[in-house]
Amino acid sequence: MTLGGMGATPEVPFLDWAGRVPEPKRGPLDFTRFPFQRELYEQGAEDRELVVKKATQVGISAFCIRWAMYWADQAGLTSLYVFPHQRQLADFSTTRIRPVIEGSEYLRERVGSSSIQSAMLKQLGSGYLYLRGSESVADLQAIDADALVLDEYDLLHSANIPDAERRLGASDRGLICRVGVPSLPGFGISELYASSDRRRWHVRCQRCAEWQPLTFAENIDVEVLERVCRRCRRRLDVADGEWVPEFPDRDVRGYHVPRLIVPQLDVKTLVREWGHTDPARRQAFFNKDLGEEYAHADARLTAELIRAAQRDYPYPGRPVTQGWITMGVDVASVRGLHVRISEHQASGEKHALLIEEVQNFEALDDLMDIYGVHMCAIDAQPERRLARAFADRYAGRVYLVTYGQGSASEAPAFHDEERRMTISRVDAIDEVLESIRRQRNLLPRQLPPGYVSHLQAAIRAIERDQSGRRRAVYRSLGPDDYLHAEVFDSAAREVLDYRTILTDLREPRYTPLDDLLPEFRRSLLASYDDDPEYHPGPPGPGDELSIGF
Repeated sequence: MTLGGMGATPEVPFLDWAGRVPEPKRGPLDFTRFPFQRELYEQGAEDRELVVKKATQVGISAFCIRWAMYWADQAGLTSLYVFPHQRQLADFSTTRIRPVIEGSEYLRERVGSSSIQSAMLKQLGSGYLYLRGSESVADLQAIDADALVLDEYDLLHSANIPDAERRLGASDRGLICRVGVPSLPGFGISELYASSDRRRWHVRCQRCAEWQPLTFAENIDVEVLERVCRRCRRRLDVADGEWVPEFPDRDVRGYHVPRLIVPQLDVKTLVREWGHTDPARRQAFFNKDLGEEYAHADARLTAELIRAAQRDYPYPGRPVTQGWITMGVDVASVRGLHVRISEHQASGEKHALLIEEVQNFEALDDLMDIYGVHMCAIDAQPERRLARAFADRYAGRVYLVTYGQGSASEAPAFHDEERRMTISRVDAIDEVLESIRRQRNLLPRQLPPGYVSHLQAAIRAIERDQSGRRRAVYRSLGPDDYLHAEVFDSAAREVLDYRTILTDLREPRYTPLDDLLPEFRRSLLASYDDDPEYHPGPPGPGDELSIGF
């Protein structure tokens, strides 16, 4: 077999092959426990593309592991399994993949004593299984793959997904399986599933013959804690069902696998999770239990809130007060430069003098001069050289801004010598959106095309980091350049406030000695007869020493 070629035709169908590979601690694949999985093993293995939008604990990871191994073992192909983080993938390799190999007599024979068996590379027959985290482009680019698994899709480093998919470019097979728990509407695995043939598990009621997919709203009786028919409300046998595509003519096979279709589901626990009102618990219920995308009511800026912040004033405008003039510039790698220029008022409000897209850095020079910008904050990436040259042309009036890599609540860090600042992405976007909600950031009636959709593209969500801690993140569902221009405009004002405070601290201040010594009282030397505690000369016999200054 030549890497990137067709490889051999599998001699054994995937379902039969998987029967030789038992699940650790459970034994052979159990389609009684997971009846909905059978079709994936029977029909989905050889599809060019496969999408699975799933809940947790529904057995899909076991499918993905076997799918990747199958093509390496049976066709001599190179499989690449990509997980969000390298550390997680190392644990996954040790606790999930190695036990599968060691627990299968068939695979132990296929591995052999001299084959490669590291945490990141497994040799199966004449094929290979690579395991990689999504953080490093270099690790992904070093592999020419034939079959690709993108696991936990919404948590992958999205900028590196195209590089992982390009690894299939030299292969005639080019098989790809995208799998994950959904997070936000229109994002990641949710968007991919929406474009597929959208298969859902349908169950027939044995009493009234109603044929139906399962949903929490229609099929969970929260009083009797049972899955019931949406029509006659009698108990449903969810094991007796089949996959039905909503759009059978579409090329990509897609599955939605909620926990509702697992026969052994603990309905009581599911209902308890449904009852939580905490936003993070609510999101986890929809994402991890129902396998559905979810965003709480305040997760994104609405068009109504943007309209409420609009005002009637001449636009593009000119400064009308003596307030600060700031400019924020977002730099995109394939689009123009998005600019926001603001005038800040003594009341704490600011209003937009200009919101537009310009094509080059020379145009920024004109805007700096025309509007008399006091401070500009510009995205330091990806055009760092051009951004630095612009900052050098306006030394002291332009700061380069980068988003920090630490916690969401880290304070802005100023680096005066480099004219650079680091800000928290989550905190900065929070502040911008809140200023519009509170109508402290005033907008003109004539907004440029795309401005509203850019500000609505960011959706706030709660997820867990590698250590299991909850953290807030913003996921963007599309272009959001104007949003980041707003962020950098706010950062420019922070620089001005910081420098004002710094200047005040550096100015010398004089405080009278009387203010520093609260017990101190000056003697009345001009009329010492009126001061019983004072008398000239050394104290006499029996006098207490009393000295005034």
